[in-house]
Amino acid sequence: MKPVKLLTGFLVLTSAAIISCNGKSSPKDLIVNKWKITDISGKGVEGMPDSAKTKIYESATMEFMKDGKFVTSDMGNGVKKGTYSIINDGKTLVSTDEGAASSDSLQLVEITKDKMVVNDTKSEVKITFGHK
Repeated sequence: MKPVKLLTGFLVLTSAAIISCNGKSSPKDLIVNKWKITDISGKGVEGMPDSAKTKIYESATMEFMKDGKFVTSDMGNGVKKGTYSIINDGKTLVSTDEGAASSDSLQLVEITKDKMVVNDTKSEVKITFGHK
């Protein structure tokens, strides 16, 4: 009877390990959500007063939909809509605002189900997002 319990326990653990490994999501899956800015840092925002940062933290959101569209709200420009894609094996986030002639690219530093960190290499700003 004891070997049966050991074998059953082993199978349960092995199954759980396989399921958890297969359950890892790609950046394309993880980005689909409504995000809010939780931190801004870098050379491009050195002189920004804390009160301005707090206003951004409280009001700015970015939502990515599964169909490749996004909506941003209250980042100083009202609501913006556009399209996005993740390229370079999940290392680059490319977005294009509706009506814009060109795209913007951000380095996707980290993305988990609860956190996203991007670098804007042009303005030298690092932005951290959490869930709204």
